[in-house]
Order: sequence, then structure tokens, then C-alpha cells
Amino acid sequence: MNLKMFRELCGEGTLQNAVIVTNMWGEVDLQVGEAREAELMREDVFFKPILDKGARITRNENTITSAQNIIRLFFDNRPLPLRIQRELVDEHKDISATSASEELHREINAQNKKHREEVRNTRVLKEEIHVLKAEKRAMRDENEEIRRELQRVQREMETR
Repeated sequence: MNLKMFRELCGEGTLQNAVIVTNMWGEVDLQVGEAREAELMREDVFFKPILDKGARITRNENTITSAQNIIRLFFDNRPLPLRIQRELVDEHKDISATSASEELHREINAQNKKHREEVRNTRVLKEEIHVLKAEKRAMRDENEEIRRELQRVQREMETR
């Protein structure tokens, strides 16, 4: 799930209850992991917008203690309805009319646009390859013709 979809499902007011858990800490050098974590926390395209709304971030270090600490982060949360719950239950919206559905459609449309562009680029490349192959055949034919002409001229010179 992308970050925007998460925000649409939860709603801005409930992000204070969210906990982002990073994992794989045993798979990377600590300095590399910390640098990546800092980037995730600092950049708007990653977790910064959610963290700015009160979400917390923690590490799963693949231990029981780590798991218990993650669970403890939820103990003091005040229960809040998610945006999707409010839209479906309180506002009686159809699922297709929710903010999450609208975001899903935006994402699908963006992916479709990207796919169409990739298909168009592939067609252009195929056309260019076809032209290059034709040019290569023409050059090969021309080289062959020049080679034959050279051989003919050499034979003529030898007979003189």
C-alpha cells in the first residue's frame, strides 16, 4: 500500500495512533540502516508526512522484547474511527465513493498512463530497431556490391 492510500484509509486525524515498524535490521550494517531510517523520516515521499501528524516509528529487531515494545506503543492510544469507517458507516457512502477508492482510482490511472507511455516507447523502439535493421541490410548489400565491383576492377587490371 502506498503512503497516500494509507492516509486516505486512516484520515489525517487518526495518524497519531499509527506506528511505522521498520524491519530487516539484522540484514544491513547498522550505519546503513540508520541512514536509510533517517531518510525515511526526513523525506516527504516517505514517512515524514505521517510522522508530522503524530505517527511514531520504531524498529523491529526480531526479538520478543522488540515485539513487546512495539505492542506497548499502542497502549495509550485513544481509539479513533478511521476515515474509511466514517465514510462507510456514518456517511453511508458506497465503497466506490470513499476517499480511499478515489485514491485507488488515481493510482490506477497513473499506472495506466505509465503503462501506455511504456507501450508507446516500446513501439517507437521497435520501429527504430526495424529501421536500423533495414539500414544494416542496405549497408551490407552496398558493401557486397562495392566488394564485387572491386573484384571486377582487380580482374580487369590483372588482364591488362
